[in-house]
Amino acid sequence: MSLSKPQDRKEFHEYVKYKLGAPVLQINVADEQIDVAIDDAFQFFNERNHFNGVERGYLVFNIDDEFKDSFEEFDPVQEIDDKEYKKQQNYLTLPEDVVGVVQILNSPSMGLGQGIVPGGMIFPILLGSLTGDSCGSVNSTLTTYYAIQEYLALINWMFFPPKAFNFNQRTHRLIIDGSLNRLRGGMMVIECMIKPNPDLYPDLWNDLWLKEYCTELVRLQWGQNLSKYNQVQLPGGIVLNGPQILSDAQNNLQKIRDRFALDWADPPLDMVG
Repeated sequence: MSLSKPQDRKEFHEYVKYKLGAPVLQINVADEQIDVAIDDAFQFFNERNHFNGVERGYLVFNIDDEFKDSFEEFDPVQEIDDKEYKKQQNYLTLPEDVVGVVQILNSPSMGLGQGIVPGGMIFPILLGSLTGDSCGSVNSTLTTYYAIQEYLALINWMFFPPKAFNFNQRTHRLIIDGSLNRLRGGMMVIECMIKPNPDLYPDLWNDLWLKEYCTELVRLQWGQNLSKYNQVQLPGGIVLNGPQILSDAQNNLQKIRDRFALDWADPPLDMVG
């Protein structure tokens, strides 16, 4: 066991207490309260996309007739205000460790005419209108190459548009808009962000930000526990000052959260509309 490099929950407990002053000071926080603080720290660590808190992964689903039929079924009819409603089961329930979905990748079998014409064949046909010689030898420059790549990207987007979807992290449902006909007989690959399991990757317990943030959460709980004992005189001249501990923890946590987006996470992308 290395106190400075915790590798499991028990060692992480001891590290947090040590940083708060144990064994010199008595840390008036129950083990259950420390467990709650650790879980809260990991939730922030994973869901706010810390560099080390999520990793890219791919989920693969085989799209057969049974899968498609199940996908297009409807929930039982519900009656609200004397009106009947039914909802299509156009969703997949993803594993709990998935915190976000990036995109649904197009199946390699997708093409024109429900797959009769392979997708790649459309590019030479349409590209010829840009070069003037059906993709023959062209005196190309870097500008021409860039224009062709942009043109290919536009063709791909027009004929093989990305699947529209909506993912709810709390219900773990990935709702896919539209039909799955174009995926019949193929596969669906979902690019997603997954939170790593600290039981499988114990070095997650040694993350610098996680240790600092969880320590301040426990300090906050310590201050809340002692806040009702303000200026209480103890033997030896010691004075309990719970509100001061609480105030210090709140200030430290605010600083850590303010710096999180700048130091430990990808900046949010601008929305273009």
